[in-house]
Amino acid sequence: MINRRTLRVKVLQLLYSFSHQSTQSDDVDKLQLKISQELDTSITGIEKNFFDLLSIPIIFKKINEEKREIAKSEKIKKSNSRFNLSDNRVVNFLEKNTVVIDGLIKHKNQWNKDNEDMRVWYKLLLEEGFYKDYILIESPSFEDDYNFFSELLLKFLLKNEIVKRFFEENNIFWNEDFLIVRSMLKKTVKSMNSSNFNTFAVASLSEDIKEDLKFASSLFDIVVQNTSEYDKYIKKYAKNWDLERITLMDRSILRMGIGEMTSFSNIPVKVTINECIDIAKNYSSPKSGKFINGLLDVISLNLHKESKIIKSGKGLIDNK
Repeated sequence: MINRRTLRVKVLQLLYSFSHQSTQSDDVDKLQLKISQELDTSITGIEKNFFDLLSIPIIFKKINEEKREIAKSEKIKKSNSRFNLSDNRVVNFLEKNTVVIDGLIKHKNQWNKDNEDMRVWYKLLLEEGFYKDYILIESPSFEDDYNFFSELLLKFLLKNEIVKRFFEENNIFWNEDFLIVRSMLKKTVKSMNSSNFNTFAVASLSEDIKEDLKFASSLFDIVVQNTSEYDKYIKKYAKNWDLERITLMDRSILRMGIGEMTSFSNIPVKVTINECIDIAKNYSSPKSGKFINGLLDVISLNLHKESKIIKSGKGLIDNK
């Protein structure tokens, strides 16, 4: 699910942060280590957010079960269908699935039915039209349970403004991570549309998370360690531009591009430049893409002449 674009964006964001903080730091090496660790956490945190969201229907089920127990002592009996969530087949399966349980333990999820946010979100759920329709069904079929679960997870939890704000406040990368988490949730939900759950599979964040972490941390460290050298190239070939006049974001993208071109022999120069252009268009000024393109192109040609860009391997990898 995670791709090189996402990894580059995370590296860029933390390179930008490092450049800001390094001017005020008494120990730049310590700062580099700290931010490098933040980079690892930001990548693995995508999977944590996925499991956190996947756990919420389970918490809602437990709150619903609590309400059902309280209702048993009420003098005026109401329809049992109010507690359809307590017996939802899909949520029950998730709650007992060992892969889901292991994922929640791995990421130290400690949410429970007494959590204040869960209580607030549960009350918001009660006002949703799809919830009101669900509790009118006397004996829900598996399809009813599945459709409710899908609406709950993919529409309510992913689109509710209060829930979204919670994740935004607890994850500075949420705007980028959200797209990956949503994709993982959609894939997981789709795998549960059979009553015997024989196609169930928890979506994987990465085919090789160790390799992804290695790529990101290596790129970050390489750029930090060689910033002064990369700036010389930027200054030399950025005609009519003083280095200080180039925005920090554009400088960070250029440094990242040079670092990737010179240090990753299996990534084509064209891929690196195109990625930097697209990232600049999304994270810098409207004109940055063209500026980054022209400057990296010139720098790459001269680095080739100096034999500082050497690509090797039977097949250079693309931008997976």
